[in-house]
Amino acid sequence: MSAPTLENQTHRIDSDHYRAVMRHLPTGVAAVCSTDPVIGAQNGMIVGTLASLSMEPALVTFSVMHSSTSWPRIAEAERFSVNLLAEDQQQVCRALSAKGENKLRDVRWSESVWGTPHIHGSLAWFDCRVEQQFVAGDHIVIIASVLEMTSGEGNPLIFHGGRFGSFREPSLSLSL
Repeated sequence: MSAPTLENQTHRIDSDHYRAVMRHLPTGVAAVCSTDPVIGAQNGMIVGTLASLSMEPALVTFSVMHSSTSWPRIAEAERFSVNLLAEDQQQVCRALSAKGENKLRDVRWSESVWGTPHIHGSLAWFDCRVEQQFVAGDHIVIIASVLEMTSGEGNPLIFHGGRFGSFREPSLSLSL
């Protein structure tokens, strides 16, 4: 008798249980933003799945729900930015998580040399373009090339256990 393979397994994981277990994994919070090439308004969304994919060439990856209404508008732009949010940018996260148009209207930002929105106070900015997209389960996985990047100072905004938080480097002190 051979071992079961992925193709013939019918076991399903309960999505609520999966979500509860994955809450133990802290994630960084990133804002993906672009300027609509037709109407000129800024689009944005929050992702918690940003990861470095390759150093050479410089590639990042993230995923979005296939039902996202923000991603198709961002993807229409030739370029987009990824802004790594700082620990004090919870309001930016809430603004970009809301439904609607021009989510950046109440967010301070500047246009990069690539024409993408860089959110003021972010820890880092990546100007990117889509290299590949593919469907995986209920998400679209995006692979993007990094055109340029800039880094600032501070601590990241982290989402963990259904709450926002931050990460502080532990101090090393030696007691003799």
